[in-house]
Amino acid sequence: MVNDDPAPSYRDTSAAAPAAAAVGVEEIGTAACWRLIEASSLGRLAVQNVDGHPDVFPLNYLVHEGSLYVRSAPGAKLRSLVAHPEVAFEVDGITDAFHWSVVIRGRATRMNTDAAIAASGVLQLISSSPTAKHNYLRLVPDTVTGRRFAVGSSAPARADDARATPEREIVTEEHVTPRGRTPHRTADKPQPIPHLRPWTGG
Repeated sequence: MVNDDPAPSYRDTSAAAPAAAAVGVEEIGTAACWRLIEASSLGRLAVQNVDGHPDVFPLNYLVHEGSLYVRSAPGAKLRSLVAHPEVAFEVDGITDAFHWSVVIRGRATRMNTDAAIAASGVLQLISSSPTAKHNYLRLVPDTVTGRRFAVGSSAPARADDARATPEREIVTEEHVTPRGRTPHRTADKPQPIPHLRPWTGG
C-alpha cells in the first residue's frame, strides 16, 4: 500500500535529528565499559535461532581475561550457537546519576576441555535459573561499545512546540562506580534522548 502521507510521523520535518552527543547521550570508553561489565552479573544474549529468527536469553555471566563465560542447559540456545556463533551480549543498569548500556559483539563457543573450564572460573558461576546447567560457553568480544544518559531527565521540546527548551540544570551527581572503586563527581547533567510523538493519522 502506498503511503500518501507527505510528512509521516517517523520523520521529523522541522530539522535533522540531533546527534546523540547534542542531546546528552554520552559514549562510554572501552575501559569504562569493561568496569561496568565486571561490576554486573546479569546480561542478555542475542542469537540467531535455528529457524532464522532472532532470540534473546537473560543469563548470569562472569568475566575472565577479556572474555565472558556463561552456563547453559541443553536446548535451543546451544543449537543456535552451533549454527550461528556470532552473538551480541547486552548489559545495562542504572545509578543515582545515569542509565547505561554496554553491548558486546563477538563469537560464542562451547568449552570442551576440563582444564579450560576450571581455569575460567565458570564452575563457580551461580545462575538465577533453577535449571541444571552443565554446558559452558565462552564469549570472545570483537567490539565493546557503551552509552549512558542522565537519570530523571525529560525529552527536550520539539521545534514546533511553543514552550522553550529549558537551560541545562546544573547538578552534582556521582558517576557509576564499579565495586571497590572510589566515585568521582560531575557538575553537568546531560540532556535526554528525544522522542517523537506518534502519528495519529490527522
